[in-house]
Amino acid sequence: MINHNLYFQIEITARKIRHFGQSILNKYQLDITIEQWLVLKTILENEGVSQLRIGELLLKDKPTISRMIKHLVNCGYIKKENDALDLRKYSINLTDKGHELMDKLLPIIENIRLQGLNSITESEQTSLNNILLKIQNNIAK
Repeated sequence: MINHNLYFQIEITARKIRHFGQSILNKYQLDITIEQWLVLKTILENEGVSQLRIGELLLKDKPTISRMIKHLVNCGYIKKENDALDLRKYSINLTDKGHELMDKLLPIIENIRLQGLNSITESEQTSLNNILLKIQNNIAK
């Protein structure tokens, strides 16, 4: 039965997490998706990161990342600047508006995470994380 398949449960859980997170962002009337949040968070943690590296870190294809980057630039949350060492590349950074948005988003996202992990002990979280890492390593071979 598919409901007892571990991969199915992982996929359904991931979808429910994204749906729940998006519903919370929508309640705050923030015009941003969970996927865009992940891009902004990646840029915040890796100032000057390239578009290619963002895609690698988030496991997203080039067209998807390209569309999200373009949208976030148009919204004024990020800026693309020519890389000083390689003019074919861009370094991507948050703008002041992007930093302001992240200041609003970080506590909201933290509350989303806390709500999802509410009844899960720290030990259970560690075990689950270790299991998920083992699965990722198994399929990376």
